[in-house]
Amino acid sequence: MSIPNGHQRRPRILFAVTGSVAAVKGPEIAVRLVKELGFDVRILLTHGGENFWNADDEWKEWQKLGDPVLHINLRDWADLLLVAPLSAHTLAKISNGLCDDTLSCVLRAWDYGHGLRPGKPLLLAPAMNTAMWEHPLTKLQLQTIQGFWNTADTTSRRQQLSSSSTYNDDESSSNDNNTVHIISPQVKNLACGEIGNGALASVDEILKVCRSHAHKR
Repeated sequence: MSIPNGHQRRPRILFAVTGSVAAVKGPEIAVRLVKELGFDVRILLTHGGENFWNADDEWKEWQKLGDPVLHINLRDWADLLLVAPLSAHTLAKISNGLCDDTLSCVLRAWDYGHGLRPGKPLLLAPAMNTAMWEHPLTKLQLQTIQGFWNTADTTSRRQQLSSSSTYNDDESSSNDNNTVHIISPQVKNLACGEIGNGALASVDEILKVCRSHAHKR
């Protein structure tokens, strides 16, 4: 994307952190997005993320009709949106369209390719306990979010996903037109002491996915 003086600006990523223990990886991801990938980064926290960083109230600057609305400004500013970690709570909110904080409002207003607005990549990196990751609702919620993207084969894609017993990240990226991308968690020792699937994907993997989607802006 070019700016008027002819210089190429840096890709812009809105980096959201939700209330998962894996939020401790947030600072590393943010720093590496800037230093290694050259992104222009803005950070957005949910209330759960406040346990790790400080957050601002979206509406404190809004006084009257015509004043800037933060979640719309953030949507318009960003070329892509990364949510890492994506907690089970925020996953449920996104899939049901709830709008009770800045992030959920950004996601509800995100450009999924409908109408005259071009779509922009949405990258989701879930992190949760194994039992929560393997719960049937998790798969259904991920399928619902995949269906937000406006593609001609959305119905067939959802039917394909519903026929699988587990959610496969490769399926979410097989259709290049669908830029809702799930960065699958990994198996490791979890915060609860159990060993299982549900840990946040490695920072290297998250950065790789961000790099691959930067060209879609």
